[in-house]
Amino acid sequence: MTPRLPPWVLVVFIFFILAVQISALYWHLYFYIRWLDIPVHILGGMWIALFGLATYYASAHIKEKEHSVFFVFLFAVALTMTIGLGWELYEFGVDHAVGDTGAGLADTLLDLTNDLIGALIAALLFIRLGYHKKA
Repeated sequence: MTPRLPPWVLVVFIFFILAVQISALYWHLYFYIRWLDIPVHILGGMWIALFGLATYYASAHIKEKEHSVFFVFLFAVALTMTIGLGWELYEFGVDHAVGDTGAGLADTLLDLTNDLIGALIAALLFIRLGYHKKA
């Protein structure tokens, strides 16, 4: 039987990210620790990729699944970058709505790069642990 990513891992992971985010916002840590945005985006990219991959391989509705390493990387990157780009568009809209236009393109590209790094790490872990293999 093929090993599956335990759902509790995703739950613990998302609550950890939530705790970091709430703490960072409450204590204004993004202002004092400028680089804190980097690991948060990497963790977010990892979570999105792991959630998507775990859902895909656990789905009973998808009969013929692709099990190649290339697919795992492509799926993780495509899903994470799509959600990351959507988030950055949302962030851009909110920033402009409240009059804060200081972040700019460089910050957006750095955020997307960190999302990508997180997706690649997640895909590597997923493959290394054998969660993509056929039953």
